[in-house]
Amino acid sequence: MNLALSLSATGAQTGHLETCPDINGPACKNGPVPDEWHDLKLFFGELRLHAAYGIARWLSVDLLWSLRVVRVDFQLEDAATRAPIAPPYGADIHHRSETLVGVTDPWLSLRAAEVLGPWAFVFRAGVTFPVGATVPNPFALGREGLPHEHIQLGTGTVDPLVGVDVSRGLGRFILSSWLLAKMSLYDNSFHYRAGSQLMAGANVSSDLWLPRAWFRLGALVYREEAEHWDGVTETEGNLGRTDVLVDTALSFRVAGLWTLTLAAKLPLYSQAVGAQLNTPVIGELTVSRPFDIGRHKTGRAK
Repeated sequence: MNLALSLSATGAQTGHLETCPDINGPACKNGPVPDEWHDLKLFFGELRLHAAYGIARWLSVDLLWSLRVVRVDFQLEDAATRAPIAPPYGADIHHRSETLVGVTDPWLSLRAAEVLGPWAFVFRAGVTFPVGATVPNPFALGREGLPHEHIQLGTGTVDPLVGVDVSRGLGRFILSSWLLAKMSLYDNSFHYRAGSQLMAGANVSSDLWLPRAWFRLGALVYREEAEHWDGVTETEGNLGRTDVLVDTALSFRVAGLWTLTLAAKLPLYSQAVGAQLNTPVIGELTVSRPFDIGRHKTGRAK
């Protein structure tokens, strides 16, 4: 078995307009208030476990599971002036500055690899398990004037995933392309269905004639369908998006089996419905080390 632990972090910012009655349905009936702007800064950190157990030379079982930290800094502003304001009806029911910590949905998959001449193929098929925290319908609660949470750490459903990787070496360079799809097929216990996701990318990687370094440069396309609550696509939340990003990384072998990776994703094109996360640059710092626990030393007793 091979184990790898990594740490990653990224930040994002988003904002959206909120008007009565969405500000607080029951309270807005007593009289309208000025439109609000909800400004959100988010930090995502993950401690990620990747475990692989070889069943045969060409087949392994892979587990990917994370402990996630989400920090939210919320600022309520006047929509016209963008000046900070106090919530008109007491504590805001939609957002708050908070820190959430919890595990995500684990991904368990079979990975089959085959080499045909200069080409290498990897096929993946698996499922996610509903372990990460989910929340009741935040839009329904908001219409009732009740506090609610929008951030979820899982989907609450068993989601199938499939993928394929194709690569070929050319001297000191490796050309690769990959495709990964995760499907959401039914509603969870809160009548929520996450949007299905499709990711595809291509890159070139090389050690660039450096003994302890590895460089990757490529691009990826990310497509996510709209989420649904009670079979309805709401006017906020994840309404579907498509992103095209430059994907680059530089890895260093720093000591023994420890590897330090600096990665960045820079958007080239983004099309999102409604107000969604705005991430001009996604940065990631990963520290990883494989642990081979499948070998046991044997010796003669003295």
